[in-house]
Amino acid sequence: MKSLYRSLLFAVPAIGLMGPASAWAQTKVLFEAMHAQTAGNADWVLDEDSCGTAQRYPTPAQSGITASTPETYWGGAYSSFGVALVKKGFSVESLPTGGRITYGDTTNAQDLKNYKVLILPEPNTRYSTAERSAIQAFVKNGGGLFMISDHGNSDRNNDSWDSPEILNELMTGVSWGIHFQVVGESDNYFNDNPDSKYTTDTSSPIVFTGPYGKPSAGKGLGLFGSTSMTLSTSTNPNVKGHIWMTTGTVGASTRVTFATSTDGTGRIAAIGDSSPAEDATNGCGHTTNNGWNETAYDNALIHLNAVAWLAGAGGGTADTTAPTAPSNLSASAASSSQVNLGWTASTDNVGVASYNVYRSTDNATFSAVASVSGTSHSDTGLAASTTYYYRVTADDAANNESAVSNTASASTPTASSPAQVIINEILANEPGSDTTREFVELVNVGGTSIDISGWSVWDSAAKQHTFASGTVLGAGKAIVVFGSAAGIPSGLTNAVGASAGTLALGNSGDTVTLKNAGSTNVDSFTYTSSLSGTDGVSMNRSPDTSATGSFVLHTSVSSLSSSPGTRASGSAF
Repeated sequence: MKSLYRSLLFAVPAIGLMGPASAWAQTKVLFEAMHAQTAGNADWVLDEDSCGTAQRYPTPAQSGITASTPETYWGGAYSSFGVALVKKGFSVESLPTGGRITYGDTTNAQDLKNYKVLILPEPNTRYSTAERSAIQAFVKNGGGLFMISDHGNSDRNNDSWDSPEILNELMTGVSWGIHFQVVGESDNYFNDNPDSKYTTDTSSPIVFTGPYGKPSAGKGLGLFGSTSMTLSTSTNPNVKGHIWMTTGTVGASTRVTFATSTDGTGRIAAIGDSSPAEDATNGCGHTTNNGWNETAYDNALIHLNAVAWLAGAGGGTADTTAPTAPSNLSASAASSSQVNLGWTASTDNVGVASYNVYRSTDNATFSAVASVSGTSHSDTGLAASTTYYYRVTADDAANNESAVSNTASASTPTASSPAQVIINEILANEPGSDTTREFVELVNVGGTSIDISGWSVWDSAAKQHTFASGTVLGAGKAIVVFGSAAGIPSGLTNAVGASAGTLALGNSGDTVTLKNAGSTNVDSFTYTSSLSGTDGVSMNRSPDTSATGSFVLHTSVSSLSSSPGTRASGSAF
């Protein structure tokens, strides 16, 4: 059986640089421009009407671009890149100074969920922990990320950080298999023009099967002050080099100048120099080269092929390789009607799209019951006093299904099992500085309802909330206490604001305790900064809603950063 959900891959023919605009209609590309992309002599923006600030929408409007529109239509050194994308049918925007990098924040009009491709043109200031988490979540959930670095010691704003270091830090905590060489490491600053030592892999969407043609022998990239990359297939078997330094070896893990990788259902492209994507359109005292329009190189073609691949074009070779089988499948009964599952992710030559969950009551005949994007699932609506068996497979976007995982089983308790309320999720380090959004989630994992009137939630210093009279928590249900009612997300009904007006949870560590009406401890958890050090990322039981499960970062059990009032996967209790 194939999965119930598929990521959509656009089939784009190999037609040359112009191509039909309709192929990418409504596909939105975001150029990040809020990390000092105009510092010093830099000008890595689409358009800059006011010096130092790239507005969200370049002017004049992109709707006026035709096949003959020159790159001087806009005023940034990445105007050629942007105008060329619009000619292909893409829609482009800048994320300007004062913007926010978020993933899944409906209050942010430029939340990354609204875009298919994110381009990071030589950032000169570091990404915050929350920004890194948002970008990583964007990729893992199907986004395309283009990292454009520059040479070592290219610190435009003199803050002691240059783009290779910043992009390496961005990749902290993920396994993309890419490392930009930095000052003190080999090949961190060199010129190589033309740089045309191409991969021999004829399925390469950058060199051979891209929709805008093949780079020519002896042309390739014009690198003027570049760093190289070192790749690690042991970290990510899907990382690939496509172009190497003239002094490099095709297929080697070092001296790579253009690379790709995958994570979850998302894709990553990386280049070691910002010069090939820039043009000479600039102002405000900036100085740039005409890399994009230089006919001696195939800079434009290579970059456009990369964006098409990031947006979903797989190239001309069909993907027939199935993902590896999921492993370490575990199952635990959360209540008389629910079993929680968790497993280790599969790998794939392109990317895993989804997982199929199969269930059986005789350990012989299995039926598909769910298709999910993450590595956990809560199977609900089950019968009490029953043993259930589970297996999981992985699918990629080309409908290739893996072999089955190991079999895991769990027995649901009787329906009359007593109520058991646990602390299931805690968000101590709120997004930004809005402490109203701190929360503690309680779940009744027992088989009967329970009246929690007069029960209280404490931190290490004081009582922060007392549940009102008449508060009943049903079997298998959750209730969330937020720092205040103002922090409760719109539409979330199983939540209350702390009666003390705050939860006062410490970001560097604290103890959360649940007490019943008689002041007896029901559940308690003491956490450290390792679980509360990331803005907007909660700590959650693993497996979710397991009374014996350990607390881990929420991103370890789900693609979401938190899930107040819902299961870790985002589905309803």
